[in-house]
Amino acid sequence: MQFKILIPFFCAILGFSQFSIALPTQADQANQGIPIEIEAQDYLIKSVDEILATIQDPQFTKDPNEQEQLLYARAIELFDFKTFSMLSLGRKFRSFSNEQKDLFVYYFSKLISQTYFTKLAGRDVQNITIHYIDNTPLTPKKNIFRTDITTKIVQGETQIPITYRMIKKRALNWKIYDIKVAGVSMAANYREQYRQQISQTPEAIIEELREKVEK
Repeated sequence: MQFKILIPFFCAILGFSQFSIALPTQADQANQGIPIEIEAQDYLIKSVDEILATIQDPQFTKDPNEQEQLLYARAIELFDFKTFSMLSLGRKFRSFSNEQKDLFVYYFSKLISQTYFTKLAGRDVQNITIHYIDNTPLTPKKNIFRTDITTKIVQGETQIPITYRMIKKRALNWKIYDIKVAGVSMAANYREQYRQQISQTPEAIIEELREKVEK
Protein backbone atom coordinates (compact mmCIF):
# COMPACT_ATOMS: atom_id res chain seq x y z
CA MET A 1 0.00 0.00 0.00
CA GLN A 2 1.42 3.33 -1.07
CA PHE A 3 0.61 6.29 1.14
CA LYS A 4 -0.42 8.73 -1.57
CA ILE A 5 -3.17 9.71 0.84
CA LEU A 6 -0.52 11.19 3.10
CA ILE A 7 -0.25 14.31 0.96
CA PRO A 8 -3.77 15.43 1.99
CA PHE A 9 -2.85 14.25 5.48
CA PHE A 10 0.06 16.64 5.71
CA CYS A 11 -2.13 19.37 4.31
CA ALA A 12 -4.45 18.46 7.14
CA ILE A 13 -1.75 18.61 9.77
CA LEU A 14 -1.10 22.16 8.64
CA GLY A 15 -4.75 23.01 9.09
CA PHE A 16 -4.75 21.83 12.68
CA SER A 17 -5.43 25.29 14.06
CA GLN A 18 -8.79 25.32 12.28
CA PHE A 19 -10.51 22.95 14.70
CA SER A 20 -11.50 23.62 18.27
CA ILE A 21 -10.31 21.51 21.17
CA ALA A 22 -12.16 20.62 24.34
CA LEU A 23 -9.67 21.85 26.92
CA PRO A 24 -10.03 21.00 30.63
CA THR A 25 -11.99 23.41 32.78
CA GLN A 26 -10.21 25.81 35.14
CA ALA A 27 -11.37 23.66 38.04
CA ASP A 28 -9.85 20.58 36.45
CA GLN A 29 -6.58 22.39 35.89
CA ALA A 30 -6.50 23.67 39.44
CA ASN A 31 -7.30 20.33 41.04
CA GLN A 32 -5.46 17.92 38.78
CA GLY A 33 -3.20 19.92 36.49
CA ILE A 34 -3.41 19.75 32.71
CA PRO A 35 -3.78 16.10 31.59
CA ILE A 36 -0.74 14.68 29.85
CA GLU A 37 -2.71 13.99 26.65
CA ILE A 38 -3.82 17.63 26.44
CA GLU A 39 -0.19 18.66 26.82
CA ALA A 40 0.64 16.49 23.78
CA GLN A 41 -2.21 18.00 21.81
CA ASP A 42 -1.22 21.56 22.66
CA TYR A 43 2.36 20.89 21.62
CA LEU A 44 1.22 19.41 18.31
CA ILE A 45 -0.94 22.44 17.55
CA LYS A 46 1.92 24.83 18.33
CA SER A 47 4.33 22.89 16.12
CA VAL A 48 2.08 22.68 13.08
CA ASP A 49 1.16 26.35 13.36
CA GLU A 50 4.88 27.12 13.02
CA ILE A 51 5.05 24.87 9.95
CA LEU A 52 2.03 26.63 8.47
CA ALA A 53 3.68 30.01 9.01
CA THR A 54 6.83 28.80 7.23
CA ILE A 55 4.89 27.56 4.21
CA GLN A 56 2.80 30.71 3.89
CA ASP A 57 5.56 33.23 4.52
CA PRO A 58 6.33 34.99 1.18
CA GLN A 59 9.94 35.47 2.27
CA PHE A 60 10.52 31.72 2.27
CA THR A 61 8.39 30.83 -0.75
CA LYS A 62 10.82 32.90 -2.85
CA ASP A 63 13.72 30.73 -1.70
CA PRO A 64 12.77 27.01 -1.98
CA ASN A 65 16.12 25.83 -0.59
CA GLU A 66 15.81 27.93 2.55
CA GLN A 67 12.19 26.89 2.95
CA GLU A 68 13.13 23.21 2.62
CA GLN A 69 15.80 23.59 5.29
CA LEU A 70 13.34 25.27 7.66
CA LEU A 71 10.67 22.63 7.04
CA TYR A 72 13.19 19.88 7.69
CA ALA A 73 14.15 21.55 10.96
CA ARG A 74 10.46 21.65 11.91
CA ALA A 75 10.08 17.98 10.99
CA ILE A 76 12.99 17.08 13.26
CA GLU A 77 11.28 18.94 16.11
CA LEU A 78 7.90 17.33 15.49
CA PHE A 79 8.87 13.69 14.78
CA ASP A 80 10.74 11.10 16.81
CA PHE A 81 12.51 9.74 13.75
CA LYS A 82 14.61 7.26 15.73
CA THR A 83 11.53 5.49 17.10
CA PHE A 84 9.82 5.88 13.72
CA SER A 85 12.85 4.25 12.06
CA MET A 86 12.98 1.40 14.57
CA LEU A 87 9.30 0.64 14.01
CA SER A 88 9.69 0.91 10.23
CA LEU A 89 12.67 -1.45 10.02
CA GLY A 90 11.42 -3.89 12.65
CA ARG A 91 13.87 -6.70 13.42
CA LYS A 92 16.22 -5.51 10.68
CA PHE A 93 17.16 -2.56 12.86
CA ARG A 94 19.02 -4.92 15.21
CA SER A 95 21.41 -5.97 12.45
CA PHE A 96 22.53 -2.38 11.85
CA SER A 97 25.67 -1.06 13.52
CA ASN A 98 25.35 2.13 15.56
CA GLU A 99 26.77 4.13 12.65
CA GLN A 100 24.37 2.46 10.21
CA LYS A 101 21.43 3.19 12.52
CA ASP A 102 22.39 6.86 12.61
CA LEU A 103 22.68 6.97 8.82
CA PHE A 104 19.33 5.27 8.34
CA VAL A 105 17.58 7.65 10.75
CA TYR A 106 19.18 10.63 8.99
CA TYR A 107 18.16 9.61 5.46
CA PHE A 108 14.77 8.35 6.59
CA SER A 109 14.00 11.71 8.22
CA LYS A 110 15.13 13.49 5.05
CA LEU A 111 12.91 11.27 2.90
CA ILE A 112 9.81 11.86 5.01
CA SER A 113 10.44 15.60 5.12
CA GLN A 114 11.08 15.89 1.38
CA THR A 115 8.20 13.63 0.40
CA TYR A 116 5.53 15.34 2.43
CA PHE A 117 6.47 18.66 4.00
CA THR A 118 8.34 20.36 1.18
CA LYS A 119 5.69 19.40 -1.39
CA LEU A 120 3.18 21.51 0.50
CA ALA A 121 4.68 24.78 -0.68
CA GLY A 122 2.11 26.60 -2.79
CA ARG A 123 -0.69 24.14 -2.01
CA ASP A 124 -4.11 25.25 -0.80
CA VAL A 125 -4.27 24.31 2.89
CA GLN A 126 -7.11 26.66 3.78
CA ASN A 127 -10.13 24.57 2.73
CA ILE A 128 -9.50 21.70 5.16
CA THR A 129 -11.43 21.09 8.36
CA ILE A 130 -10.22 18.82 11.15
CA HIS A 131 -12.60 17.30 13.65
CA TYR A 132 -11.20 16.19 16.98
CA ILE A 133 -12.45 12.69 17.77
CA ASP A 134 -10.45 11.32 20.68
CA ASN A 135 -7.22 11.63 22.65
CA THR A 136 -6.34 8.30 24.24
CA PRO A 137 -3.36 8.03 26.58
CA LEU A 138 -1.66 4.63 26.61
CA THR A 139 -0.26 2.95 29.72
CA PRO A 140 3.04 4.68 30.56
CA LYS A 141 6.24 2.65 30.85
CA LYS A 142 8.77 4.07 33.29
CA ASN A 143 9.27 7.67 32.14
CA ILE A 144 7.84 7.14 28.66
CA PHE A 145 4.35 8.44 27.92
CA ARG A 146 2.28 7.87 24.79
CA THR A 147 -1.07 9.02 23.50
CA ASP A 148 -3.09 8.55 20.31
CA ILE A 149 -4.71 11.72 18.97
CA THR A 150 -7.52 10.71 16.61
CA THR A 151 -8.95 13.17 14.11
CA LYS A 152 -11.11 13.23 11.01
CA ILE A 153 -9.97 15.38 8.12
CA VAL A 154 -12.62 16.79 5.82
CA GLN A 155 -11.82 18.36 2.45
CA GLY A 156 -14.87 18.72 0.24
CA GLU A 157 -16.47 15.29 -0.06
CA THR A 158 -13.37 13.53 1.23
CA GLN A 159 -13.19 12.40 4.84
CA ILE A 160 -10.03 10.74 6.17
CA PRO A 161 -9.55 9.39 9.70
CA ILE A 162 -6.04 10.17 10.94
CA THR A 163 -4.42 9.11 14.21
CA TYR A 164 -1.25 10.81 15.40
CA ARG A 165 0.71 8.49 17.68
CA MET A 166 2.73 10.66 20.05
CA ILE A 167 5.46 9.86 22.56
CA LYS A 168 7.19 11.74 25.37
CA LYS A 169 10.46 10.37 26.70
CA ARG A 170 11.43 11.61 30.13
CA ALA A 171 11.68 15.42 30.14
CA LEU A 172 11.78 15.77 26.34
CA ASN A 173 9.04 17.31 24.21
CA TRP A 174 6.20 15.30 22.74
CA LYS A 175 6.87 13.94 19.25
CA ILE A 176 5.03 11.94 16.59
CA TYR A 177 6.41 8.42 16.28
CA ASP A 178 3.83 6.92 13.91
CA ILE A 179 0.77 7.89 11.88
CA LYS A 180 -2.32 5.84 11.13
CA VAL A 181 -4.27 6.69 8.00
CA ALA A 182 -7.70 5.03 7.92
CA GLY A 183 -6.43 2.62 10.56
CA VAL A 184 -3.25 1.65 8.69
CA SER A 185 0.08 2.42 10.36
CA MET A 186 2.64 4.23 8.24
CA ALA A 187 5.48 2.55 10.17
CA ALA A 188 3.88 -0.87 9.66
CA ASN A 189 3.60 -0.16 5.94
CA TYR A 190 7.33 0.56 5.70
CA ARG A 191 8.10 -2.44 7.89
CA GLU A 192 6.24 -4.75 5.51
CA GLN A 193 8.19 -3.33 2.57
CA TYR A 194 11.51 -3.96 4.32
CA ARG A 195 10.38 -7.41 5.49
CA GLN A 196 9.90 -8.42 1.87
CA GLN A 197 13.44 -7.27 1.07
CA ILE A 198 14.98 -10.12 3.05
CA SER A 199 18.23 -10.27 1.08
CA GLN A 200 19.01 -6.57 1.39
CA THR A 201 21.96 -5.71 3.60
CA PRO A 202 21.98 -2.62 5.87
CA GLU A 203 24.41 -1.01 3.39
CA ALA A 204 22.00 -1.62 0.50
CA ILE A 205 19.02 -0.27 2.43
CA ILE A 206 20.90 2.89 3.40
CA GLU A 207 22.19 3.39 -0.15
CA GLU A 208 18.67 3.04 -1.54
CA LEU A 209 17.42 5.66 0.92
CA ARG A 210 20.34 7.97 0.11
CA GLU A 211 19.58 7.77 -3.63
CA LYS A 212 15.92 8.62 -3.07
CA VAL A 213 16.88 11.63 -0.96
CA GLU A 214 19.58 12.99 -3.27
CA LYS A 215 17.99 12.47 -6.67
